[in-house]
Amino acid sequence: MRPRGCACSITLISSRPDNNDPKTTMFLGPLRTLLFGATLWLPLAFFIWFYLSALLVAPVRWMAENVLVRWMPEVFSGSEQANYVINFITRLPVDPALLPPGFDLSQGTPAVAIDVNPMIYGYCFPVLIGLVMATPLSFRQRAMQFCISLAVLWPVQAFGVVFDTLKSLRFEAGPAGVAAVEAAGLSANLIAFCYQLGYLILPAVLPVILWVGMNRSFIERLVTVDDDRLADVITGEDVASEAKQSKEKSA
Repeated sequence: MRPRGCACSITLISSRPDNNDPKTTMFLGPLRTLLFGATLWLPLAFFIWFYLSALLVAPVRWMAENVLVRWMPEVFSGSEQANYVINFITRLPVDPALLPPGFDLSQGTPAVAIDVNPMIYGYCFPVLIGLVMATPLSFRQRAMQFCISLAVLWPVQAFGVVFDTLKSLRFEAGPAGVAAVEAAGLSANLIAFCYQLGYLILPAVLPVILWVGMNRSFIERLVTVDDDRLADVITGEDVASEAKQSKEKSA
């Protein structure tokens, strides 16, 4: 309502951003938006990874068992899986000094069994899932990258499981374990180095390297494009625009 005698008018200007402008929706900036999107995917990725842990660990168990049994057949006889935990069965007798007091040895000395949790070497999977899901890709491209990731990361996880088993054999199985490891030509320092490599370095670094390698063109566009087109790179609209222009030229 305008007061009498007043010739002025009040104009209300909306402060809401234009939803059609991708730059206004990326309040963190394009690069931070990409990292923020990957972070948002991590809880769901970790949930799916843990829920399917028994299924995802089965190939790791098969690879690790084949390596250990073929490499040291006089030591390892096989393995068992209980949920996501792998139990490696050996032919070595347990050191009597390591048995609890009062243990009955009338039926023979039990064999050494080594339990390994392979999940601590497989957290690279959800990290890579978060990065891939935050990248502008088609369903087919994402499915292809997931398959490639499994083919690469499963052997890496098996590497960690193998040297975790050898670490337990060398340092926790008594004199028989020490003799078996030395007979295989493995030093304690080498086992410790490979154990740390498979536990601390490879699961943390390899997903990023793999993601960069599979999305090289996207990374190149991200670091070379002008600042005013970064939002189009994040949403994938730059590729769609180039494809449309090439199609119009060919027509």
